[in-house]
Amino acid sequence: MNPDPLTGVVADVRDPEIDVGLGDLGVVRSVSRTGGRIVVHLAPTRLSCPARGEIARRVRSALTEAAPGHGIEIVWERGAWAPAAVTTAGHDALRTAGYRVAGAAPRCPYCGSDDVVRAGRFGGAVCKVPYDCRGCGSPFDVIGTAGCSAVLPVPDVTQGGS
Repeated sequence: MNPDPLTGVVADVRDPEIDVGLGDLGVVRSVSRTGGRIVVHLAPTRLSCPARGEIARRVRSALTEAAPGHGIEIVWERGAWAPAAVTTAGHDALRTAGYRVAGAAPRCPYCGSDDVVRAGRFGGAVCKVPYDCRGCGSPFDVIGTAGCSAVLPVPDVTQGGS
């Protein structure tokens, strides 16, 4: 069975907190169309993600433009997202934007150094943890941390002193 062409429309919708397409973030699970109804299954990076309303609004807007006259249902799947769902293109886009995805020990997205320290417990969004690179001095965020998913937690690499 071929995926509905509207899957690409949904995949291209940009996340409001991290300017990367929902498809590359691994958030889009399925898009199906039956008659005049489109059903979109999404996996939030965190169940309590405050951007869910804006994501749904953007998806509805994109689908309304691509397939006018269809009813649209957004279904949020519980516990379905993991950092491993991010595509290679998503990793590249995130790195370019100054982010890393949780998994192994964090590395600086700018210089590649693993000489990084955790700069706090919370970042600018619920799924971001701030880090500082000792190699180049750049701050960056790691997304998809234990607060989002228990699948691939980011180890706390904070070390005393500088």
